[in-house]
Amino acid sequence: MLPALGTPALVQGRRVLIIHNPTAGRRRRRHLALVLARLEQLGCHVVTRETQRRGDAERFVREAVEQDWDVVAAAGGDGTVNEMVNGLAGAENPPMLAIIPMGTANVLACEIGLDPKDAEQVANTIAFGATKQVRLGIANSRHFVLMAGAGLDARVVEGINLHSVLKRCTGKMAYVVEGVRQALGYDFPALEIRADGQTYCGRMAVACKGRHYGGPFVAAPEADLGSSSLEICILPNKGVAGMLRYGLALPLGQLSRLPEVQMVSAQSLTITGPRGAPVQADGDIIARLPAEIAVSQETVQLVMPSKVTRAN
Repeated sequence: MLPALGTPALVQGRRVLIIHNPTAGRRRRRHLALVLARLEQLGCHVVTRETQRRGDAERFVREAVEQDWDVVAAAGGDGTVNEMVNGLAGAENPPMLAIIPMGTANVLACEIGLDPKDAEQVANTIAFGATKQVRLGIANSRHFVLMAGAGLDARVVEGINLHSVLKRCTGKMAYVVEGVRQALGYDFPALEIRADGQTYCGRMAVACKGRHYGGPFVAAPEADLGSSSLEICILPNKGVAGMLRYGLALPLGQLSRLPEVQMVSAQSLTITGPRGAPVQADGDIIARLPAEIAVSQETVQLVMPSKVTRAN
């Protein structure tokens, strides 16, 4: 753990490797430039590497673990962060993890209170922030930070990945368009969820390590990144009407309060359903059903923002 906040002289001059996904947030390159300039003003030694294809971020992090970096920073979306935590998992004395949110939803930024538009806050967090030990989840051998789930949301993520041009051009609206498209043709197959010895049925299930889902919306109020348990949100209704009900409740902070929605705390679960159906984690497809999801023994040290991470 780093020294207490408020002592920037002790942590100034961090060596920072920024791993940049250029396909995330193409319109935010100026924001990244501002963050880089501010980090250099704060005395950090900064090197940037750009990813070219899926898997590069994980590979770059594995290489960085063997080098003398204090911080590896994900300049991209939650999918870039996901690759990077898989690179950090299992490493001895790994660097700290920071984020420069440039994606579509930036759910992890929402979770820790980091403003994607505030370049100064982002830079000062990387330069001076203390860390929180984050307990990772694991789904069929792939680690995740925020959530893993099956059902309509995974189908939407899969569809978005196949129509990446739509995502780049329309941002968050791409999820709305793809969600409507999928809901109209989706048959909402039943899922069986076994969690800590109990069996539940639903049409969609999301195991949450963080409170937020889809951006600033709270889906699992009791979840915590540092917790050794998962908060599982099980949605039983099928059809467009059911999804509209859930879609309206989520931004109002009422999803977990709907009478038919089940919130279950558990350390592990198994989801079964149509074999080969997608499982999404942190906004990327990382597995196929059947899926075994659990809290991992692996942790990362996530650099956190604070009101006192500003430079003097």
